[in-house]
Amino acid sequence: MTIFLIRSLTDLTGVVALVRPDGTLPRSGAESYVPWAIRHDGQVVYAKTGEHTGWRGGGGKDGPALRPYDTMVSQQRRRLAESELGVRALDFPQLTREAVAHVSNAIGKYHDHLFVTRRVELQNAIYTQIGSYFYTNGRFGFGRISQANHTTMTPEAVRKGIMHALFNGTLDQKLSIHDAFGRKILPALGGEQLVPYNFWGPILRQDWFDDVGRRGRVNVPGAQPTNDGGIVTGGIGGVGTTHQPRNRGVDMFGRDQHRMREPEADDYYDDLDRRNLLFGAGISGTTGTLLQSAFAFGGRLAGEQLKQYVLAIIGYLVGGGMHSYHESLAVARKAGLPYTPGVYLPSLPMSFTQTPQCREWMSRYYDVVVLGATHWRHSTPSLPSHLNRNLRQP
Repeated sequence: MTIFLIRSLTDLTGVVALVRPDGTLPRSGAESYVPWAIRHDGQVVYAKTGEHTGWRGGGGKDGPALRPYDTMVSQQRRRLAESELGVRALDFPQLTREAVAHVSNAIGKYHDHLFVTRRVELQNAIYTQIGSYFYTNGRFGFGRISQANHTTMTPEAVRKGIMHALFNGTLDQKLSIHDAFGRKILPALGGEQLVPYNFWGPILRQDWFDDVGRRGRVNVPGAQPTNDGGIVTGGIGGVGTTHQPRNRGVDMFGRDQHRMREPEADDYYDDLDRRNLLFGAGISGTTGTLLQSAFAFGGRLAGEQLKQYVLAIIGYLVGGGMHSYHESLAVARKAGLPYTPGVYLPSLPMSFTQTPQCREWMSRYYDVVVLGATHWRHSTPSLPSHLNRNLRQP
């Protein structure tokens, strides 16, 4: 049972409570609702379609003060909802355990084969190619094993530490290792897995992702390590913390309003603006390389298994504060994940959607989780890329 606050044109307070045993609002043509206002305590007030225009603020003399559900409120609510989803994926690895273990086991088999046939090469590749990713010499990389300097360790100790974390570490450590084996170890040592890895590369990580001029983001100085979970900015917390401090992508990067024109980037940013979606740190290349690695080592993931693995990515990147949900899902869609921008539930695995945790999340953020696709109404007018003279020509 869920209690929704509904705009009233007759009640003195301007708001009435609507009890819904099934936890949803009506969405028929005759009766449907959209977010209309938000109270000072963060509760959303919905309005029936047809009664959602116009504004009578203040909430009445007996009601709490209201503010319009506008562009900024829409984006902040989306940040909160996505942050909580990501942090939950980090905190409850059982939600994604089957898919993550499938990829980890496949990487383990690749490692074990090379350990028997090319032990010295494997040990040296791990030490030189990815040792500093996990033993960071004081840096704050997310998914690190230690801040020790890997050069003070033996290659065998580094290899053992990374392989132990692959099976026994936290979710962020496991996905960091998945990514590192795909991007660094597989090209260095080869194997049949390199064929699907290279096949998926141009599909999942286009070259403009790595071009500073076309990607559409700029560096923002002054980011500080934090344990704050998710992508919420402006000092608003409350969605949980990460187990290790790190520099968040959303603190390190801002949107480049003068980026270079690029057809695919133009389409991406126009879609983001039309739907009032979130810029976090730009489209996620890491989502692409993680899926490349998963497909190369574990075979083509699909259905529930793909949804689980993408939720793990959401934990790593959104829970870790590196990207928004859309920045990852726009890439995952290229791998076959069902995704409509602004919509959440069809992209999430049953291992989450059939849990009380999901029902609680949906109830808390119903305005985003269920009605997120309606937020185009809160978009601010912006020129489409082909008319935007602020963009640089290639």
